[in-house]
Amino acid sequence: MLCDTICVWALYFRDSKYRGHALALLRERGLLIPEACALEAAYPIFKARGAGELARYALFLENLPLVEGLELIPLRFEDLTRAIELAAREPEFFVDELGNANLFDALVAALWERTGAPLATTDRRLMEFGERRGLRTIKLQKA
Repeated sequence: MLCDTICVWALYFRDSKYRGHALALLRERGLLIPEACALEAAYPIFKARGAGELARYALFLENLPLVEGLELIPLRFEDLTRAIELAAREPEFFVDELGNANLFDALVAALWERTGAPLATTDRRLMEFGERRGLRTIKLQKA
């Protein structure tokens, strides 16, 4: 089961509304976490709680490879070029209302295409992208 950044937040924050579902998916199916999503999650963690929380998050990341059923997916150069190509060719999915490219989402989409694994997400645009491409999605549920 491929995850996006919301899944990483759910695993990190004990009070996340999506934590229960993310943990159930980990136990039942295993999780594939793109390294880019681990990086993207650091931005709101720092913004919301500062450098001290960011240091705790770094420890969390160091221990992720030890979690049974969890695999971090490294990015390939081909994933990066595919993400940029997707953002350029399909702006309805990867460019926001302000005209900003959502390259992290495009990276997830590129990895989704490459792995063919179902994607656990709450992101409406990613779900629509997957539907158009015949890719499977599981919408993360709040507990």
